[in-house]
Amino acid sequence: MHNGRPLAHWDGMHLVLDLDHIEEILRDRLTTVDTVERIELLAAGDALEVRAWLRWKGMASQVSIRLAELRLRSRLLGLRLRRLRVLGGMPVPMGVVEAIVGRIEDDAVTVFPGTGIIVLDLGRWLPAGLSMEIITVQSVGRELHVWLGRGRLESLPQPAPRALPPGHE
Repeated sequence: MHNGRPLAHWDGMHLVLDLDHIEEILRDRLTTVDTVERIELLAAGDALEVRAWLRWKGMASQVSIRLAELRLRSRLLGLRLRRLRVLGGMPVPMGVVEAIVGRIEDDAVTVFPGTGIIVLDLGRWLPAGLSMEIITVQSVGRELHVWLGRGRLESLPQPAPRALPPGHE
């Protein structure tokens, strides 16, 4: 920050996410995960539903979960898990989902037991001086509309120190 002023600030933005394009990216990234056969994203009101077709030990199942109440504060993304279904529609208790997600050994994932709320620290991907908020989310067709509230960027991230090429120590 220079003289107490941010590099940039804004009072609101409207971000539109193309779910077809995001599905393509997920398919490309999941090609090495043999348990995931297919994945679909569906916008539903103010939520995002994720459907996946999984195969494990010879058994196939469709799993779907609704992610609602998406909120972003600074670099923390919070969401509420709703309606987890397996085997084409059988409900799974939220405590089971919380226990599974809670076993992820990553400081970036925090589970609040009994609430269905999960918080992801996006600090690895967003610059340290960035602060923004999600006000609301709305689906329209195959797009997810995200309204961002006030935010600011303190400064540009510093470049990583240059490394010497191999053999030049």
